Amino acid sequence: MSTVNELYQDVSGKQKNEYRDYMRIIDRMDWHSYDYTTWPCADLSFQDLEEGKNYDLWPFKPNLNEPHWVDLNNQIKSGIRRYGFVNKLKMPEQVLELSHEDATEILNDIKNLKNSDLSEFKDQIHEYGFSDENHFLWGIAILDSAEEKAYDAADDFLKEQKAKLDAQMDAHIEAAEAGGLLDPIKGIDMKTWAAANAKIAGGMDLDEVLKVVGTEKPIWDEVSAEWTARMSQDTTFAISKVYGDAFVNSNIGKFADAGNSQNVGSTASNNDIYEDFELYVKVMCHQNMGAAQGKDAASILQQYGLTVTDWSTVGMHWVTKMATDTRMALKMGELMEKYNAEFASAKVGDDIDF
Repeated sequence: MSTVNELYQDVSGKQKNEYRDYMRIIDRMDWHSYDYTTWPCADLSFQDLEEGKNYDLWPFKPNLNEPHWVDLNNQIKSGIRRYGFVNKLKMPEQVLELSHEDATEILNDIKNLKNSDLSEFKDQIHEYGFSDENHFLWGIAILDSAEEKAYDAADDFLKEQKAKLDAQMDAHIEAAEAGGLLDPIKGIDMKTWAAANAKIAGGMDLDEVLKVVGTEKPIWDEVSAEWTARMSQDTTFAISKVYGDAFVNSNIGKFADAGNSQNVGSTASNNDIYEDFELYVKVMCHQNMGAAQGKDAASILQQYGLTVTDWSTVGMHWVTKMATDTRMALKMGELMEKYNAEFASAKVGDDIDF
C-alpha cells in the first residue's frame, strides 16, 4: 500500500510527463482507507484560518463523498461549520424527521432565547438529539445554509424567467417600432407624452407642461386620445411598456432640464426610501390605511418628502427588485403586518415619527 509520504507530493507547475510515476501511485491508492485527519497540513485545531489565503498544498484530491482536509482548508476556513466538518457531525434523527421549516423555526427559537450562552437550555438541546452546544449551533448553521441555498435557487429561477420575459418584450417593442405603432403623433412621441403626463401627475401646471412640449391644448388632447387608443389596441403591451418606463423616469427628452414645480419640495432623489425597503413598505401601509380613513394619498406622501410621481418611481424601483428576490418578497408580508397594525391603531393623519 502507498504511504502518506509517497502520496503527498507537490507536482504543481510540472509537465504531465514529469509526474507519470506519481500518477501510477495515485491510481493504486485504496481510497476507501483514506482518512483526511492523517494527511499532512490537515489543520484539526478548529482555529479560524485566514479567509483570503489558499491552504491547498496538494494538487490531487480523492473523489469520495467524505470530508477532505483540502476542502476544509479552502472552503471552510472559519466558524462553527468548520468545527462540524472536521468532527463529521450529523444532524440528529429528531431534527431530520421534522420539515425543514419546522426544524429551522424550533431551533432558532431556542437559540434566540439565549443570553450569554445556551447552557441553560441544554435539556431542550438534548431533546432534539444534539450532544452539546457546539453540535446544536452547527445544526442551526447547516439549516440556515440549506435555506439560503433554497432561496438562491428560487432567485436564480426568477431571474431566468425575467430575462426570458424581458427578451420577449424587447422583441414586441422592436416589432411595434417597425410597424409604426411608436411613430410620433403630430410631432409628439410616446416618451415625451408619458413624461408630460408624469409631470402633470406630480403637480406641474398643464400650461407649463404644454410649453415644454411645444404644443397647444387642442393638439395635446388629440394626441392624448390617439396614444390612448394605440395602447388599448396593442395586445403585446409594447406601447404600455415604453409608456411606463418613461413615466417613472420622466426627466428625459424635453423634460431633462426642465426646472419645474414637480420637483419643488421633493427630496426623493436623496431619500432613504430607495435604500430602505422597510421604509418603502411603511409608506405604502401608511397610504393604504389613510385611504381607508378617507385621507388624501398625496398629503401622506408629502410627509415623507415625496410626490405622486416620486412614488411611482420608488414603486418601480422596489417591484423590480422583488421580482428576483424571494427573501424580499417574504419580508414584505411581515413588514406589512407590522405597519398595518401600527397605523390601524392610530389616526393616519396624526404626526408620525419618521
